[in-house]
Amino acid sequence: EIDHDKSMHVTLGELQEALSAKKLSSFLESMGISTQDVSTLFMIIDTDRSGMIDLEEFVSGCMQLHGPAKSLQMAQMSHENRVTRQVIKHLANSVSAIKKQLQVLSDMIQDGSIGQACAV
Repeated sequence: EIDHDKSMHVTLGELQEALSAKKLSSFLESMGISTQDVSTLFMIIDTDRSGMIDLEEFVSGCMQLHGPAKSLQMAQMSHENRVTRQVIKHLANSVSAIKKQLQVLSDMIQDGSIGQACAV
């Protein structure tokens, strides 16, 4: 009923439309899954980040989120934590590369090789 184009995948738009029809919304709410933030719900269920949810993702996502509304919040926090860790790792790598470049420049200044190159 959710997959209008019969693609075997559900898009965010299809999920929003299905939730507005109340049947799916009532079902998920009866399982203790909050449907107030559809985008977050979709993002959490879409584990492969394809922008579409297949049946397996939907079922496993519902099983993961089954319970009080807090479970959606915990899953959202877990996702945000994962993303934040990836960003911090990228920043740490960038800072490390900059530090190495600065050390090379410092060594060149101390050796006088930068001054000689500027004088020529």
